[in-house]
Amino acid sequence: MASVPGEVAIVTGAAGGIGRAAALRLARAGWAVAAVDVDAAGLDALSQEAPAVRPFVCDVTDPAAVAAVVRAVARELGPLRRLVHCAAVASMGRLLDEDPADTLRLMDVVYGGTLHMVRAVVPAMAAQGGGQIVLFGSIGGWVPVPLGGGYGAAKAAVHFLAEIVAAEHRAEGIRVLCVCPPAVETPMLSRIRRETPELLGPRRGLSPEKVLDSMDRALARGRAWSFPGRGTRALWTARRLAPRALSGLIGRVLVGK
Repeated sequence: MASVPGEVAIVTGAAGGIGRAAALRLARAGWAVAAVDVDAAGLDALSQEAPAVRPFVCDVTDPAAVAAVVRAVARELGPLRRLVHCAAVASMGRLLDEDPADTLRLMDVVYGGTLHMVRAVVPAMAAQGGGQIVLFGSIGGWVPVPLGGGYGAAKAAVHFLAEIVAAEHRAEGIRVLCVCPPAVETPMLSRIRRETPELLGPRRGLSPEKVLDSMDRALARGRAWSFPGRGTRALWTARRLAPRALSGLIGRVLVGK
């Protein structure tokens, strides 16, 4: 589906990181952008930089609030053509050492928030002949990374959701792309480095712009998956073809086992 300036997009997680970069990119390309985030101050800063971006404060874990925002966007900006869902949180550590409530909260935001957004936008898109849904997974949801179990499980659920929604709503014109990057240089990654320095070490992540470049190429080519960054697709392929060998290698590299 070709993108046309003036069409409407919702970007979640738009107060920072990849979401903020995506909102700015779409606005500069002429899209009408609804920027969604729980961080009101971050949205205010974004709208000051890009006055064409309309801020909507919303907690994606609240299905009623999500549905209300989607209705408001349609009313104020017009029919929705694209969702770019970037909203997420992350916590790292040994899975069984974490409080289960914290792990389930992570699942509620990462997977539950994705589910609420998709449930809200698909009927509206289908009623107008279709639309594009871009979901952000992670290579960490394909490759089991020690210290990243809770986050990886939540992102794996997003991957499965992307495939199911694509299969069940293709006839309605719904096109789904799932973007699965490695570590990306965002405020969230900076916090992970401080809290769990042994996970990443000195390695730099991808820039949000490189991730969005990969997303745009995949959208233009009608692909279902995007694996930004050098070697990311190779990791995904290795996980499919030789999962045991790959898991052993990652364990030795990251945790010395």
